[in-house]
Amino acid sequence: MMEITTLSIYRHKNLVCLVGFCEVEKEKILVYEHESKGSLDKFIHKPDDLTWIRRLKVSIGAARGLNYLHDEVGQQHRVLHRDIKSANILLSKDWDAKLADFGLCKISPANVEHTFLVTTAAGTFGYLDPVYYNTGVLTKESDVYSFGVVLFEILCGRLAFEPGSAFLGPLAERKYNENKLDEIINPKLRTQMKVNSLNAFAAIAYQCLKSDRKERPKMARIIEKLENAYEFQASLKSAEFARVGIWGTKASGSPHNRWAFFIEKDHKLKMITIDHGDLIYSLMITTESKGIMYTSTKAGGWNGGDTVSEVVFEDDEEIIGIDGTVGKTGGYTIISSLSFVTNKQTHGPFGQATDDLFSVPWKKGNFGGFYGLAGYYIDCIGVYMKASSNEITQVGVWGTQSPGSPENQWSFQLERNHHLKKITIDHGDLIYSIMFTSTFRGEETTSNKAGGWNGGDIVTEVTFAWDEEIIAISGTVGISGGTYAGYTVISSLTFITNKKTHGPYGSVTGMPFTVPWDKESFAGFYGRAGYFIDAIGVYLKATI
Repeated sequence: MMEITTLSIYRHKNLVCLVGFCEVEKEKILVYEHESKGSLDKFIHKPDDLTWIRRLKVSIGAARGLNYLHDEVGQQHRVLHRDIKSANILLSKDWDAKLADFGLCKISPANVEHTFLVTTAAGTFGYLDPVYYNTGVLTKESDVYSFGVVLFEILCGRLAFEPGSAFLGPLAERKYNENKLDEIINPKLRTQMKVNSLNAFAAIAYQCLKSDRKERPKMARIIEKLENAYEFQASLKSAEFARVGIWGTKASGSPHNRWAFFIEKDHKLKMITIDHGDLIYSLMITTESKGIMYTSTKAGGWNGGDTVSEVVFEDDEEIIGIDGTVGKTGGYTIISSLSFVTNKQTHGPFGQATDDLFSVPWKKGNFGGFYGLAGYYIDCIGVYMKASSNEITQVGVWGTQSPGSPENQWSFQLERNHHLKKITIDHGDLIYSIMFTSTFRGEETTSNKAGGWNGGDIVTEVTFAWDEEIIAISGTVGISGGTYAGYTVISSLTFITNKKTHGPYGSVTGMPFTVPWDKESFAGFYGRAGYFIDAIGVYLKATI
């Protein structure tokens, strides 16, 4: 009855389709649309048939079906499946995934913040949420746990339980934490995987198995991460760039307002053409490869300026920073001025400067292009940064430009699978020291203190939630006073996350700076320090 009721009411391309049923005396028959390849579990061990790219598509389809049950069936209720496993995912002739077997499902209210049912635990061992088994409390996160086990089946090419082996869920958790997943992945399957695709897939599967239900992701989030894994695999190249910015309008814009210039491999930036006056009206980039010039489409330029300037770069000249200001015209936030800083000189400013400044430096060799929004003007601008061989790029520093001696150098870089838990800041009129605490498998690791040769007035601990991530920093660069006066230092710092703004700490005096970046790009901080935090920069991961 539950199967008939559920499939009669709910329809989705990733749910099996009920054709009909009969109930005559003791004969009960359900008739489904035929999914010719059968159930997923029959292909888990077959990397030649169910290739990695097909596995990614199957995972996304199954996730969409479960997301529909959890959050899209209606405003007043949701469906909890209770028996998510690879045997209950059917495959069409085109490898489309369909959730099946709704005999154990429960329909629960969805119009409250935390929906749960108290029921006798049901499901299949190896897939069953341990919290549900131990408490009898059923939530949608119980399905998420089971789905995480299925994801690891798909990833590793092995079933949740096989005679003579441990349950896959706990085993995969342990191997992930030890950074040894390769030991349990089918070798023929592993050779098909690009590293970025594997990492993105494994990270979201691992999160599904969290013992704390609050830390398990929603199905919409799982879909997003699986799609990222698919894009990494389908792409001809792995992630190479980190995206830094943007400065200017924060509007999302429509597709025809978006612009981007990538410096392609083996191309050299030769010229930037700027149409400007009191604002920046348009930008155009020219590159050269093997003696041939390539000019991009113009960004902006729906309105014309007073002056067209051409910035021509020498053969050994490269952009290592941009400076600019943000202004307003007709109520719209736009870029009012721009300067291009190279390893030889500063070109600009072009346009008319305002008091709303931004300055973004980076190391030689990191520049990968620009992007933003444009229409009548250049509405906003950001920078593509090339990552190094380990997919990390450095942005900054802000503060002193002195190289300092080795004991002045400090660095904190998040290790794989670690989460930034806390930043400890010793501050007063300046930032005196900074220290970072990360967590991994419930164990905390605290970095060496940067700075602190002198003490401040206040010690503040900034603690981050498990799903909170830094997406920008802002601060000011000032001059120290007192006994150690006259040094360029960081006078204030603010940490901006996807949830809130922490700070400012220190004294907001001097030259301001702000640097935002894409979520999931943050990889750490570095800089120079002594009696104070003299300079700070950011490590970012390549995500595109």
